[in-house]
Amino acid sequence: MSEKNDIIIDPSENNSVIVRKILRLAYPVILSNLLYTVESAFSIILVSGLGESEVAAVGFSASLLWFIYSLMALSYTGTSVLVAQKTGAGERVDGIIGLGLIVSFIIALPLTFVGKDLVLFIQKTMGASDRVIELSGQYVEPIFLFITVGFLTNTIYGALNGRGNTKTTFKVAMIMNVVNITTSYLLIYGNMGFPQMGVKGAGVGIVLSEIVGFLIYLYMLVILKRPFTIGFSINARDILNFFRIGFPTMIERVLTTLSFNIFVGLLAPFGDHILAAHQIGLRIESISFMVGFGFMVASSIIAGQNFGAKNFYGVKRGVFITALLSSLFMGLLGLVFILFPNILALPFTRDPGIIKYASYYLIIVGISQVPLSLAFIFSGGLKGMGKTHIPLFINIISFWLFRIAPSYLILKIIYSPLVPWIMMTVETFLRCFMFFVFFKRYTSSPEYNTYHEKKNSDRNAEE
Repeated sequence: MSEKNDIIIDPSENNSVIVRKILRLAYPVILSNLLYTVESAFSIILVSGLGESEVAAVGFSASLLWFIYSLMALSYTGTSVLVAQKTGAGERVDGIIGLGLIVSFIIALPLTFVGKDLVLFIQKTMGASDRVIELSGQYVEPIFLFITVGFLTNTIYGALNGRGNTKTTFKVAMIMNVVNITTSYLLIYGNMGFPQMGVKGAGVGIVLSEIVGFLIYLYMLVILKRPFTIGFSINARDILNFFRIGFPTMIERVLTTLSFNIFVGLLAPFGDHILAAHQIGLRIESISFMVGFGFMVASSIIAGQNFGAKNFYGVKRGVFITALLSSLFMGLLGLVFILFPNILALPFTRDPGIIKYASYYLIIVGISQVPLSLAFIFSGGLKGMGKTHIPLFINIISFWLFRIAPSYLILKIIYSPLVPWIMMTVETFLRCFMFFVFFKRYTSSPEYNTYHEKKNSDRNAEE
């Protein structure tokens, strides 16, 4: 079997073979996310020596940059899903790569000129101090100057993931992390004869890492011409499918980011110690998120390639086995959250009040780790099949109808920070159920239970 068929699931394969395929796809993504977490932590640690205002500026800017980066979901998802489907179908993907790069460039180019002002305007509107706004401008200026590079790099990253080359993207991410941390260390404080740039040095470090990653990807695709090449021969059908698949995910990311900030706002009246406990809890829970996201990417790739190959049996079996694996790993992490919340919170603070509420948070969300994992996987499966409008509908409706609205109403009766956290867990169970229902609905036809091998004489002859 050729490399491009490696992810196609055959009924003759036992579960252990499929599990190895899933883990081979998922673990590089999980490790890449861990690297990003380490990189983010180092950015804060490195600027912490400059002062509180510098830490606030970098942290505040980073959260707003996530909102800006949600626009990348259009090109990332459109490219990743179509590459997966075309790879499964044995079709060329170079035109999709070219289309993704064009769309990325078009989205990013205006941000080069207005992105910095947009971030600073939002910060000012939200009440940031003049000093924080000034420092934020220094930090984001180089990032927006080269934001097109970041968008293009992310698109190629999505294409490689869709192809199933998650090990390659992990290796590039590792190099990018080293470049970022090293250059930030040298430029923030002016070490080893480099210019001292303060918070701007942290922004330059991000830019340099993106440039290095982009150049590596270009070398692979343009010079080595593997695992595929970049082309610009596209048809109207591919363009329509690209936007049909990518646009809902972009809207979902934008609205989810806004909704999440509104949800956190429900906790603000309880004081800084509750907000601190929430942030600490989120940082600890992010370990489980990384695992779930890695398996979600694997689910999307498996669903996409098998769907493209018209192997509907493989879509259903692959996604369900991925769901079992993900729920096992995240369930174990949830159990750790429940049993050892105080110990997990200790590295972040010694304040007993913050530890107390961070522990409450971890116990509450620990209960929801299995349904959260299933929501991840079924969402990834639907996206791989090109049904990206379903996750958009479920995530936004569920977030507002079962999380924000009930929290707001119940807080008028029971004024406790536990209310939003409990409703967050309840909403996760309901969201999991909705994803399961929709995934089952789309895979309930007989062809999803019967293996159909796609005939392709040219491909067979080639192999």
